[in-house]
Amino acid sequence: MAQLVITNGDVLVGSDMVRCDVIVDDGKIVGLSQNQGVPDAATTIDASGLTVIPGLIDTHVHAREPGYTYKEDFETASKAAAAGGITMFMDMPNTDPVPNTLERYWEHRELAESKAVIDFNHWAMPTDLAEIPKIAEAGAIGFKFFMKSAHYPYGDEVSIVDHAVILETMRAIAETGRRCVVHPHNQMIWEYQTRKWTEEGRTARMAWNAVTYGNNDVIETTPIAILPILAEAVGCDLRILHIQGRPQLRVVRMVKDAGFRFIAETNPWSIVRIDPIGIHTPEDVEANLEALRDGTVDIIASDHAPHTREEHAEADSSSFQSVIAAYPLCEHYMSIYLTEVNKGRLSLYEFVRAASENVARHIGLYPRKGVIRVGSDADLAIVDLGKGGVLGKSLPVYSKMGFTPLEGQEVKGVPVYTVARGHVVMDHGKIMVEPGFGQFVPAEG
Repeated sequence: MAQLVITNGDVLVGSDMVRCDVIVDDGKIVGLSQNQGVPDAATTIDASGLTVIPGLIDTHVHAREPGYTYKEDFETASKAAAAGGITMFMDMPNTDPVPNTLERYWEHRELAESKAVIDFNHWAMPTDLAEIPKIAEAGAIGFKFFMKSAHYPYGDEVSIVDHAVILETMRAIAETGRRCVVHPHNQMIWEYQTRKWTEEGRTARMAWNAVTYGNNDVIETTPIAILPILAEAVGCDLRILHIQGRPQLRVVRMVKDAGFRFIAETNPWSIVRIDPIGIHTPEDVEANLEALRDGTVDIIASDHAPHTREEHAEADSSSFQSVIAAYPLCEHYMSIYLTEVNKGRLSLYEFVRAASENVARHIGLYPRKGVIRVGSDADLAIVDLGKGGVLGKSLPVYSKMGFTPLEGQEVKGVPVYTVARGHVVMDHGKIMVEPGFGQFVPAEG
């Protein structure tokens, strides 16, 4: 008897859509059957009218634990991810304390093991060079740091702004064979402009938006030209975060065309037109979609970043000195992109390639994950491409944050089942497993 059989679905096998049955046993895909009959199974899902895709792998989740669990924790973040068709996540290390030693990394892992409902790994903080090889040996996927130093979540303990220190940090990471992900930022221009605007009394959220994204996006764009040069000098596997908008895309293409290799990551707010943070023109939205279609941008991740209502309100009036408002996106980001798939502006495979397959490749877990094939992990999302929903209403918020600034936005395309290791972890919005079901998935090789 098989563990699970999914019948009558349209299954994305590579880039091809195939009507077949998916047979799962012992957490693995053991068969893709077309008119050949299927075995009895402990669980059977009739996927008639539904589409089966690889489960998403979200490598940019701010689970806020430890230190900021009033915003989010591993249980609530992983439930939000499961609700959104995500079968594995990696959380970001701007926590308190930051996981920059082996002892702290283990404590981080143990917290997640007791609470997560889907599988996970963690980005570590590479601010203690002597600890980097120890953390890598413990199975960490890689290391992340910010080039921005300001108020939380950009405190000094998570930031590296000196290019010489960045180079030596990349050298130490490269020696472990792990990945390095970086939030790009030009600290010198940021400090000058925020000081100038603060003296003029302009500190509200629109000022933050103008400083960060104004002047042809100079603060976020200039490091994109610098980081690949530093990484190549020491052989570091680099991913640059938050790629969005036409200035950044021009630089990404230019640097890649020059032969520098790195991974470019984008986030769902790059195609959501919201004020005051986000992309504001239809031309920018189309440019971001085109970058996914042509491969300029390699990876999608949610940047799930919950803050409280009070923190949102505080940032509205004094954004240079307070937490910048952000969004719970694990539960909704698939639907945001499937809406574009339904509009014909992105193919389903182009989305899956960026949100699952390429992610698995970059973190070294392909073809174990990120693809539907015999021998791969049975990590699957079953979606109803024709089903509509409203964010924050018919599609609820699972995050501890409890609300979304995107409330009322209509989407089309909704995950209805999430399957992890052959177990149904989400069924039509209901979480089906207990905290602790999720397992730590170590880096391979």
